[in-house]
Amino acid sequence: MKGQNFKYPFIVLQLILYISFLFLDIKGGNIALSSYIKFAVVALCFIYVFVTGNESFDRQRLFLCLALFFTLISDIQLLLLDDSDYYFYGVLTFILAQQFHGIRISILGNSRAKLIKDLLIRLLYQTIGSLAIYFLLWKANISINGLLAASIFYFICILTNSLRSLRLALLFKGRKDTKYLAAGMVLFLLCDINVGLFNLSDFLSVGPVYNIIYSVSSILMWTFYAPSQVFISLSGERGKVVV
Repeated sequence: MKGQNFKYPFIVLQLILYISFLFLDIKGGNIALSSYIKFAVVALCFIYVFVTGNESFDRQRLFLCLALFFTLISDIQLLLLDDSDYYFYGVLTFILAQQFHGIRISILGNSRAKLIKDLLIRLLYQTIGSLAIYFLLWKANISINGLLAASIFYFICILTNSLRSLRLALLFKGRKDTKYLAAGMVLFLLCDINVGLFNLSDFLSVGPVYNIIYSVSSILMWTFYAPSQVFISLSGERGKVVV
């Protein structure tokens, strides 16, 4: 009941914050203010899940809280500090967040799942997928530093979770939590695709058209990211039926 009391004020407040930072970004307003508003979006997601879970803090909600906590840590490093010295660590904490999301997806799909076994298997094929990309980049004579290596592994992790969450939504069509999670993960993935486009010039030689890509992706990153975190937070409503 507590979750329902907070749900609609949470959504309304997030919508106000969303419109506010988009307006600032599109109009070229105060960058620092926009960053703090964006951080408030992510912080409120964590607070919402933590507060509304007091009555039924089961395993899946625990891992949701952990995922959102490490997402929050990542955004402190990548958004608020905005220092290249922290980018690598910000990606590492995002990887941890995705691993916790992955564990939660396993629980939502099968409450009796062997979580450690599932995690090890998932890490194995995520590592193999990352190594394949590293090899292709090496063959293309593209230098791979620590940040790029971590970013590639992170992208494989979120791609894995996006596909698994979509499969979950198809398996449990009547459940609200799996639909919210799938929507959130797909939006999260779209955000990270735009992050990649935004930073493309750091790794590849790009032509004049990149200026357009840079401008558009800088807006689209948070256009997708903010609602992704809101949908993921709302997916904590375990087992509710879509009406």
